[in-house]
Amino acid sequence: MRETYLPKPTSAEWSGSQINNTGDGILAAMKVGAATDLMQHAWWAPAVKIPAWDRPYIIFAERSLPGLVIVNKAGKRFSNEAAPYLESGLSFYQANTEKEPTFPSFVVFDATFRKKFPFGPIPPGYSTPDSRISKRVWEVMVKADTIEELAKKIGVDAKNLAETVAKNNQYAVSGKDPEFHRGESYYDRYYGDAKTSPNPCIAPIAQAPFYALPIHPGDIGTKGGALTDVHGRVVDKNGEVIPGLYAIGNSAASVMGSKYPGAGATLGPAMTFGYLAAKHMASSDAASGKARKNTNAKTGEQAVASA
Repeated sequence: MRETYLPKPTSAEWSGSQINNTGDGILAAMKVGAATDLMQHAWWAPAVKIPAWDRPYIIFAERSLPGLVIVNKAGKRFSNEAAPYLESGLSFYQANTEKEPTFPSFVVFDATFRKKFPFGPIPPGYSTPDSRISKRVWEVMVKADTIEELAKKIGVDAKNLAETVAKNNQYAVSGKDPEFHRGESYYDRYYGDAKTSPNPCIAPIAQAPFYALPIHPGDIGTKGGALTDVHGRVVDKNGEVIPGLYAIGNSAASVMGSKYPGAGATLGPAMTFGYLAAKHMASSDAASGKARKNTNAKTGEQAVASA
């Protein structure tokens, strides 16, 4: 289903979702004529995949910490590293071009960041020196004495990467990121380092050795599913209610459309529409088995009435 519906490239190995989320409920609904929506969307989030580990590390907060950049294969930044994780993950697809591919991209940081902060599978250096990092992590993590050497090892343009790091270091002094506005929003700063100023999300990348990890556009689940009305009833492609069939949660197209307004944007609607569906099942309308023209289902990303 990922290969059929999601943007390319895609891989289940980048997904931090529960491993049994294989879309069985959606497929069952489709077999009886259900309409679907938002099938090309996911709850995107950048991910670091470690070989032989069943799921990747989803990078929620660490991207806001000062002293790192995320660069594409050309050695250039392509988005605000500290952005909310849906927007951050989606940016890999939005920025991907044949000339400057983002698959994989790389998070680059220095010895200062390594000592102070964690990042995905890597604990902070003050508690876990390099010698104690898992051998699996070292299969993908790269270390070098210079930025140019690091660029060569990860296969990105050395000149561009050096320029990217130099700009980052300038932004660390000014506190302003004119390219992608990192650290300007309350969200960015919330996960930043309050001890770093003038911008809690930007610090110099200057202390050798330097490190890099490949990073991909992962997800914590997909958004698409059966199209429903305000009662959680599944509708067909003509907008007609399919009698007796309801869908909520990850089996239904998200009520949030393509956006992610905040924590609980999946669980809250799942409970809400679960309640509404159960209430409708117990009503006289459901008991009568009426299949009426559905006037509440709304197609399109902006107002899909389901969870």
